[in-house]
Amino acid sequence: MGIFDIFKKKPKFVDDVFGELGYTTFKDSSKNFYDGQTKFQGEEIGINLSADENGPTIEQKDFFKKLDNEYSVIKEHIILPFLRKKLKENVINSGIENFDVEFEFEGISIGKIKNEKTEWSITYYSNPMRHSVSIDFIGMKPEYMTIDG
Repeated sequence: MGIFDIFKKKPKFVDDVFGELGYTTFKDSSKNFYDGQTKFQGEEIGINLSADENGPTIEQKDFFKKLDNEYSVIKEHIILPFLRKKLKENVINSGIENFDVEFEFEGISIGKIKNEKTEWSITYYSNPMRHSVSIDFIGMKPEYMTIDG
């Protein structure tokens, strides 16, 4: 592999749920992933899926559809309470007044699904903080919040 091989175009894969995705491979195939843009809650967002050369799995597609269909409940009962708590603990004057105005979708990352559970994350751009905020989950339980920058 030459130095300019890093500039090769990623192979494209067209998925029935996610649309056109690029595929990135590594020597350690467990790190391979697909990425692209897809619709979530009527908005175009980034998508990243850990998967092999066969593409995203049925379980990943079903999980994504569940997130999209149940997002308002997930947001109200899981995301907002966790985000409010973590922001209060870590960021001064970080109250959320109108989440839907203050936070914009950036993307979702879905890992491989094992035993009906996956590690996944959702990332928003926070207009008040002018930073991206990611929440990492195991199943439907939020574990960590990170703020870029």
